[in-house]
Amino acid sequence: MAIAIEFIRIIFVSTSTSRDTWYRDFFTGAALDLWRQAKTEDETENECAFLQEIFEQSGSHLLDVPCGNGRLTIPMAEAGYKVTGLDFCQEFLDDAAKRAASINFEDGAVEFIQGDMRKISSKTKFDGAFCFGNSFGYFNREGTEQMLQSVGECLKVGAKFVLESSMLAETFLVNGAEREWVRVGDMLMLIENHYDPRESCVQTEYTFIRDGKQESRHATHWIYTSGEVCSMLSRAGLFVDDLFGSLEGDEYALGSERVVLVAEKRKG
Repeated sequence: MAIAIEFIRIIFVSTSTSRDTWYRDFFTGAALDLWRQAKTEDETENECAFLQEIFEQSGSHLLDVPCGNGRLTIPMAEAGYKVTGLDFCQEFLDDAAKRAASINFEDGAVEFIQGDMRKISSKTKFDGAFCFGNSFGYFNREGTEQMLQSVGECLKVGAKFVLESSMLAETFLVNGAEREWVRVGDMLMLIENHYDPRESCVQTEYTFIRDGKQESRHATHWIYTSGEVCSMLSRAGLFVDDLFGSLEGDEYALGSERVVLVAEKRKG
């Protein structure tokens, strides 16, 4: 695909941020605009339908972590659940709160909290939690263990945790391209991946192009095998019941496009 780069005004966003804290600077401007368009209504409806099958009891209090702009938080609240969304990005939380206010929910049906998912400070014990959209893998092993431990601690015994990602080793290392152009809505995005086998992490350079302007971002994802994730979950008191490769319930296998993992909080 030929692109007239010489006619594009380039806006460089610093990529010197530590790979351990890249997400602090990533979610601004074009990156947020892209994510607002990344999922179709049908995809969101299908994901919510899957979650409603897992969390059968309407009225249960669920945690969406991280929640972004409330893409799943709000429709799950509309389905009758009480939902708390947690995210560190204030702009996304403002989007979510504005959308929720326009729906006229009952008091307490949905709330949004700014925070770090490695240190969930809620005093509430939730009936379930879910993490969708490739947010898993933002942290190194220590941070990932902290995140899962934090989720486990805020769940009631018997509560379910659903984790969805396309960044596990069995998926990304088979399907991930070194260089790929993707169109999302009104934006063209170049993705350039550089995998570090010593650290088991992928350094990604994103270039967003829209209306003759270009922005760049850097991201890091740590790549874990499904077995490593299951072990980390069990240390957090979350034991895996199902490991799906799709929302339709296909078994997760080498080359699956995504993992949809269902774990349960158990004693001891």
